Amino acid sequence: MGLITISDHIHDIAENSINAKAKNVKITIKETDDKFYFSVEDDAGGIRPEILEKIFDPFVTTRKKEIRRVGLGLPFLKQATELTGGYTKINSEIGKGTKVEALFYKSNIDCQPVGDLIGTFFTLLLNSSVNWEIERCLNEECYVVTSESIKTYLGEIDSPQKMMVLKELIEELENSIKT
Repeated sequence: MGLITISDHIHDIAENSINAKAKNVKITIKETDDKFYFSVEDDAGGIRPEILEKIFDPFVTTRKKEIRRVGLGLPFLKQATELTGGYTKINSEIGKGTKVEALFYKSNIDCQPVGDLIGTFFTLLLNSSVNWEIERCLNEECYVVTSESIKTYLGEIDSPQKMMVLKELIEELENSIKT
């Protein structure tokens, strides 16, 4: 699984939304010098209460046993956030969707590195079966990228050239908040 960076966790939670058949996923990232907060919110229909109460148990998964016998992503996320003094929260409503929130304190010696956010965003945005909204803030600077805005500017991402332009766009947006 290799959840060694915060961006790995974001990708893992977003993949959970995809696997749960979400049509719309919103990722929010608010980063400061000391804190890294993210949320992943979907409209996939929610998590049943009997699963939600055991969601951080590594032996609980909603996937077929032939596919995955254990679910380690959420327990690893919870452990990683709590090691820094942060938290992981999950709110879910049947018929509506699920929101996973996580807070890391970056100054804590146990905080994982942020990792490759650009690569994570790029990979997720290539999945055209989901309407994505990604809001990324670094201190007071923010940007938002959506599936709709990408389609407006690039059309369908159906060639290596368009994939390259998309990656460059995400890099430019990320660089714009770092200056």
